[in-house]
Amino acid sequence: MQLTFTPRTVSPDILKATNNSSMEIELHSAVSLLPETFNVLVAPAEMLVDALNKRLNLQRYKVLFISGNYSRILSRLDRKFTELEIRRAFTSFQLMTILEENHHSFLIVEHDPMLYEDAEEMVEYISQHLRQASREATILLYAPAIDPHLEKMMTLADRTFCFYEIPKASVKSRARSEPRIQGAQATLEAYS
Repeated sequence: MQLTFTPRTVSPDILKATNNSSMEIELHSAVSLLPETFNVLVAPAEMLVDALNKRLNLQRYKVLFISGNYSRILSRLDRKFTELEIRRAFTSFQLMTILEENHHSFLIVEHDPMLYEDAEEMVEYISQHLRQASREATILLYAPAIDPHLEKMMTLADRTFCFYEIPKASVKSRARSEPRIQGAQATLEAYS
């Protein structure tokens, strides 16, 4: 599996405000979360699962995992990850209530686009609540892919990390789509 990484930069004001705070939360070699920021991670589920399972030291934080109607992550977490509080939001209103009642230092919110199907106007309210909650906690909004709801929510995020799977074309389909030029130079696949 090949991944491409597209980071979004953090404003200097956020860096100034968080440099004096506690340490960064490193989820992955390419994903470090600054304290008290609203972050979005768009990546295959395996990436977040591996990151959480390999970094059991995240348990030193008060971690709250919020899922929607269905979770791609929870059933795959290591059983050694014991210091994780889990809440489930079946509606966007329940998600808003969970965010208002938050007393954790690290929130992982698994994005569920179904929460907004009958309440499109809630997307903006939820993203504002995520932004507001990031004043007291580090927020990670996770999704396996970008959808229109997440796209709107990303506008208020401090940082966005996007990892996309690049599908590998089969050799036959590549040969058909790339015409051969007489005398063209060939390169080794590993170095191209």
